[in-house]
Amino acid sequence: IDLQKFAELGKKGVLALMCDSTNAERPGFTQSEKTVGKTFDTLFEEHKSSRIFVATFASNVDRVQQIINTAYKFGRKVVVEGRSMVNIISTAAELGYINIPDNIMIDIEQIKNYPDDRTVIITTGSQGEPMSALYRMAFGEHNQVSLGSNDLVVLSSSAIPGNEKLITKIINELFKRGTEVITYSNYDVH
Repeated sequence: IDLQKFAELGKKGVLALMCDSTNAERPGFTQSEKTVGKTFDTLFEEHKSSRIFVATFASNVDRVQQIINTAYKFGRKVVVEGRSMVNIISTAAELGYINIPDNIMIDIEQIKNYPDDRTVIITTGSQGEPMSALYRMAFGEHNQVSLGSNDLVVLSSSAIPGNEKLITKIINELFKRGTEVITYSNYDVH
């Protein structure tokens, strides 16, 4: 912790800092977001012929930026799917908080026009939410996308306590479809 910085903020009139962390009870340090970006590069390199899905928190704009950066580096088109993901990324782009290269984004309806190895889908559902885009894809309820054996799903988040059963339910369904799944437990993706 940078106590000097907190002291400076206190002198400026800040009375309290309120925050939370799903990992506050775990000792040690959290890795840098740059580590996650390097892992994305590795996964994209190792799965050049797969269609790649990355599920993460819609509010993690920096994570989405890293996924877009990696997709651009590997010549992939990007689909953003899930209501909250679409809304937050649209707003972040309008406000200049995210840099989206020209001609990289496509609508979900256009995905059928591209081979699997040229697309990445950034989606909601990393916590197993039953109405999320990833859930609907995993259970064959999504109108435009169904998952199969040529797909890689990266759950780029850790389980929020209480969501473990929901997440496991999605992972099990993905495995039934032959989909490869990457989580924070086997790669540095969160």
